[in-house]
Amino acid sequence: MSEITTDLPQLNANDLILAKEMAEALHQAYPKHLWAVTAEGEKGICTIRNLALSGQWGYVLHIPKIYSMSSFKQKVLRAGGEILERYRLTRGVASEDQLADLRLDHAGNVLGDKSK
Repeated sequence: MSEITTDLPQLNANDLILAKEMAEALHQAYPKHLWAVTAEGEKGICTIRNLALSGQWGYVLHIPKIYSMSSFKQKVLRAGGEILERYRLTRGVASEDQLADLRLDHAGNVLGDKSK
């Protein structure tokens, strides 16, 4: 079961459906990770973040005017996988051991690909 959280009281139905599809694809391919997604059709962008790694850094994908959902899902999965790889995590199920071994800076932020 998915839970949807938003701070936008006037959420566009298309944005909601696209964000839901993105989240479900990421959770299916990379389970137990803390994914956060947005879809902003008016701006033509979607964002993907892994909140266990960084709430500030992630991917921005441009929504083409005409696209197939299967090709867009491939881009979403590629972006999610690249986020994991930048933090030296394997693609797939989240590993508590890998997450515990991540190096942090003085502010408690995960260092990612700058850590070694």
